[in-house]
Amino acid sequence: MKIILSLLTGGIAGTAVMTGFLLLPRWMDWGKIDVVRAVGSLMTGRRERIFRLGLSLHVAMGILFAFLYAGFLNLSRIPFNAMTGLLLGSLHGVIIMLLVSIMVMEHHPVAGYHEKGLGTGLAQLVAHMLYGATVGWIVSIT
Repeated sequence: MKIILSLLTGGIAGTAVMTGFLLLPRWMDWGKIDVVRAVGSLMTGRRERIFRLGLSLHVAMGILFAFLYAGFLNLSRIPFNAMTGLLLGSLHGVIIMLLVSIMVMEHHPVAGYHEKGLGTGLAQLVAHMLYGATVGWIVSIT
């Protein structure tokens, strides 16, 4: 039971850190990344009233991936800590960076999310690294 609560907490905290990092360029007026609304509109094809749906899906995926990371590391008999979380987050980030840059931006149903750029891909990579490190750190201290 302790590990389940630890992974739930880590997944939520890691998602919060990742989302905050991804929204930072928008808040600082450096870019237009809004992963929560992009996820919501990817599901609905609209720009209206998508924040709650996008946030719910984003947090659910964050929790799911915390459990997937832990499962993979458990099978490998490697401890889950900030460093192994960072490494898994790096791998996860590269995959997401490619998926976002190639598939989602080109085929997103809302044209406003077709903007591409190195910054968007790199932000996804770093955000997932922070996610993995955060989840690993929380799991290792609880």
